[in-house]
Amino acid sequence: MINAYNHKKIIDCINKILLISLIYISIFVSNSNAENQNEVKVGILLGFTGVVESLTPSMADSAELAFNEISNDEQLSKQIKFKIQRSDTSCSNKDLAKDSATKLIREGISAIIGAACPDITLEVAKNFSVPKKILMISPADTSNELINLKDDGYVFRTTPPKLRGSQILADITSDRGIKKVAISYNNNQDFEKFARAYSNALNKSKIETSIMISHNKNTNDYSKHISALTAAGGEALAIISDINLGGDQIISSVMDTGMFRSFILTDNMIVPEIIDKFKEKDLKQSFGYVQGFPNLGSEKFIKLAQNSGIDSSSPYTGESYDAAALIMLSNFAKIYSKEKSINNIIYSIANKPGIKIFPGEIKKAINILSEGKSINYEGATGVEFDKVGDTLGSFVEVDFNKGKLKIKKLR
Repeated sequence: MINAYNHKKIIDCINKILLISLIYISIFVSNSNAENQNEVKVGILLGFTGVVESLTPSMADSAELAFNEISNDEQLSKQIKFKIQRSDTSCSNKDLAKDSATKLIREGISAIIGAACPDITLEVAKNFSVPKKILMISPADTSNELINLKDDGYVFRTTPPKLRGSQILADITSDRGIKKVAISYNNNQDFEKFARAYSNALNKSKIETSIMISHNKNTNDYSKHISALTAAGGEALAIISDINLGGDQIISSVMDTGMFRSFILTDNMIVPEIIDKFKEKDLKQSFGYVQGFPNLGSEKFIKLAQNSGIDSSSPYTGESYDAAALIMLSNFAKIYSKEKSINNIIYSIANKPGIKIFPGEIKKAINILSEGKSINYEGATGVEFDKVGDTLGSFVEVDFNKGKLKIKKLR
């Protein structure tokens, strides 16, 4: 039988055990909360299944390559620990994209790298990113629809919209002293928009568009099309198309007539097949542009990617790395700056002025920010954002000379 004294000792012992347990639980919860407080979750929202599934793994790996630069740094991880979560949009499935975005938001993500496909980016931006005030940086969406999106400063792109190329092409045309241009464009919505934007840009430079007419792909007889172009005339013929959509056939048909000797080509048209096909022809008065150019940033990224087993030649890998780097740096900039607007922070770290930052230099950038100094993140692709959050992009003006493509000027 337990007497009163022993009963009291048992109760006291139980109370001590409970107290010690509570202390340990309190310490565990406190440490857990401290870890969660500095954790930043980032979603990589891309089409891991569907039409772009061969591209997106390299894009996601490139984004994670940027995060890996500081993931093992004990001091930086105490300030911010990034947790990356991949999620699928299938590129064309809006319902899946919405479900994936909803899940990411429920899991507490504060930024999104993506999407890759035009309609999906717009859908996620309008329904999730903008109303939830979540930073979203697309590394691959070149659609023109995003230009006029009212995004409250939460949507950026590290790849330029297609229409940016139309202004570049107009500037090149103007610099060549051409005063009258005929335009043949593929009967496709995107090419038509590009052609109209190009014509408008030409008009602002006081260059006349003699005719703007569409062509279809794989047409056996382009005679009526060529007759209309010939009748309208011009010093040069702009081909807004693709080698698989009739662009090469237009060049062949026009060269047979001898009407135009100078062709103006978009980046879709300047491919090895075109150069090889017409190397015996006189294209020396023809010109155009290609997007992107080798620079210090791209060289550094290629080296980093290759060392990590990533195919740096795969499309949008550099852009994905840059999107991730900007998200990381913007979070550290919040700590070291009084500025709280994510929109202003992105511009402050990505645009001039400031110390140039390239791939592999994220720790260096964070140290500079901690000292209260400015950075200018150039990255792998020469990032520089315009007023709507689209990167200006990098372009190369090219000539055709003796069957080869020659770089004339960086734009």
